[in-house]
Amino acid sequence: MIAEIIILIIALMFLITSVLLFQGKGKWLIAGYNTLSKEERKNFDEKKLCKAVGSLCVVCCIMLCIMAYLGYRVDTGLMNENDMLPFAPFFIIVMITTLIIVSRYINKKAKK
Repeated sequence: MIAEIIILIIALMFLITSVLLFQGKGKWLIAGYNTLSKEERKNFDEKKLCKAVGSLCVVCCIMLCIMAYLGYRVDTGLMNENDMLPFAPFFIIVMITTLIIVSRYINKKAKK
């Protein structure tokens, strides 16, 4: 039960981060963006960059909530632990696909 609460807290942090990014106020949260020089930052559309990274944070939040829910079902005995195993490839595929889509979006749309 403690693990599910911790997972939900982390999911909430991803949700807060995504809200900040969608509002355009969280660009300082994007890894590597702050280390760019001002000239290099001009090569990016900040709104589109924040939108892309915010979308990634929303997907992470959703995946973490699903994981917490499945963990809760296992803890309460409603689901066997072995029944969670098929969800692992699903989570991996969703995250890798999201990373690829966000990366392509940043390279094609967010770069000027």
